[in-house]
Amino acid sequence: MKKKIVSVLLASLMVTSMLAGCGNSSGSSSSSGAGSTGGDTTSASGTEAGDTGLTAEEQEAVDEGIIQLDGTLPIIKDPAKFEEKYGKISALIVNSADRTVEVGDLAMCQKWFEDTGVEFDWQPIPQESATEKINLMLSSGQDLPDVFWNFGDGKSGNTVVQYADQDVFLPTEGLIEEYMPNLKAFLDDNEQYQLEITAPNGHKYGFPYVEEMKGLVLTPGPFVINKTWLDKVGKEVPTTVDEWVDCLKAIRDGGDLNGNGEDDEIPMATWFGATDTFGSYNLFYRFTGAFGCADSYCGGNSYADHLRMVDGKVTFTATDEAFKKTAEFFNMLYEEGLIWNGSFEADESMSFKSSLIKENVAKIGSFGVWGDQEITNQEVHDQYVAVPRLQGEDGMTGFECNYSELQDSSDTAITTTCKFPHVVARFVDYMVGDPEISVTSNWGAIGYNYEKDEDGVLRTPLDENGNYKPLNPEYKNFGEARVNSTTCRGSMIVQNEYYDTVCGYTFDAVKLLEMQKENGKDDIMEEYDTIPRVLMTQEEIQRLAQIQPTVSDIVDRYITTWVTGGVDDASWESYKTELEGAGLSELVEIYQGAVDRAASAAN
Repeated sequence: MKKKIVSVLLASLMVTSMLAGCGNSSGSSSSSGAGSTGGDTTSASGTEAGDTGLTAEEQEAVDEGIIQLDGTLPIIKDPAKFEEKYGKISALIVNSADRTVEVGDLAMCQKWFEDTGVEFDWQPIPQESATEKINLMLSSGQDLPDVFWNFGDGKSGNTVVQYADQDVFLPTEGLIEEYMPNLKAFLDDNEQYQLEITAPNGHKYGFPYVEEMKGLVLTPGPFVINKTWLDKVGKEVPTTVDEWVDCLKAIRDGGDLNGNGEDDEIPMATWFGATDTFGSYNLFYRFTGAFGCADSYCGGNSYADHLRMVDGKVTFTATDEAFKKTAEFFNMLYEEGLIWNGSFEADESMSFKSSLIKENVAKIGSFGVWGDQEITNQEVHDQYVAVPRLQGEDGMTGFECNYSELQDSSDTAITTTCKFPHVVARFVDYMVGDPEISVTSNWGAIGYNYEKDEDGVLRTPLDENGNYKPLNPEYKNFGEARVNSTTCRGSMIVQNEYYDTVCGYTFDAVKLLEMQKENGKDDIMEEYDTIPRVLMTQEEIQRLAQIQPTVSDIVDRYITTWVTGGVDDASWESYKTELEGAGLSELVEIYQGAVDRAASAAN
């Protein structure tokens, strides 16, 4: 895990810490509850953020030999007696519409029970109405489960912060420190994740869900070019921006390169204003680094669009002179007839990703896409190769997304009415501490999506063409087998180091990662620092929701104007003035404050 950003942030906070003297540090696990915004941190179960003494029920169950909390398994030694005396620990889960198996009957839930003795009383709610139902439940404070297993994809952080001052969720930093050695060790080794799971009041709530895949989601998908067409026009795969432009011109002038008898070849297609999760389709942002300052765009963290950490400070990169030079460059491409006119479509169904690359003949010379498998015709697919990172006049192409492999900050969030928070903590630490359990809990059980090879490594079975081969005849693809053998999202952690020792890299992402690396992923991730996905206060989120969409709309509108009509000094100054009037300085200030606060609390 790259730690440059954290080192810079923590170093910048050392002076502040020294000036503050020797008082309690924010986020400490002392019984004073330091780090809170005020008020009593004691929960209904009698547990404080920094006081992890057992509840009365837990102490009783330990004394009677029903449970053990020393880190050995099973956690619940006598499940029948536990259920008779206390009932099951209730867990609300946002259920997948594709799941046909009862949650408690999932293969991994059965495996967890076999290992730990913990059998949850699952309370599934449908995904399509989950947010409304959860907010209603939390607002009323009635009939709360012991645990919120998840809140819907990526939504746990916002939810726990929203209710952090209402004594609904139990702070968990004390549990992590004293009862979860596996999770504690992981977080100690990954400082950025510490930032990303720390709430504005200095506490942690629930436990993280991390799915490391060698940085797969941290840079855009493949930037490709049609190698078959390059061979026909006598060009090599480009290595510089100028060579790439020469290739586009050769494609423009190359005649019927796809052999369909029509003049329908397009040198380059992009999608200005795209809002995809990983910033893969809009080539404009990929080229900014070639002109001096890489931008950053990521629909998965949209409030941080055009922000990066530069020299330890949150910086809005879309006002750098490199942005203006990129606009001039794309205007040249437009004037040369190298950009597909449909690149300006707002409707996704009209974009090249939904139209041109789905055809049975190649139509585009070069474009960016999230997954190469989106090119559905295999013959067309095989014509494209990844473009190496291109050298420009003042830098190289590519950028890193303001995203994280920590996909949820606060899953398995324990409510203050839970009588067995330490049982839950030990259970989560069991999942974190067993790599095989983490992998199969995340992607699917053995006998569904995995089988062990001769070396004991978990592998997804594939046919001779590298396609998924079902192990269970009831489920035809990886997704069906996954959702019907495990809960999927939850507080499990998959680490990069597991690949090829515990499991194979996911079969459907191998080619995508290879092409990203050809695009320069490794160098890009080493070169740039991005905005960590820190947790915001409700006030900050509300203000960002007012400011940031307007800011992004201004950026998108000016890009379209500049690409088609050119950029001059007057329009550039007008652009910056309009951004400032929309609240740009406040946006940067909010992010800087949130990043500094999280770094301080994590330290």
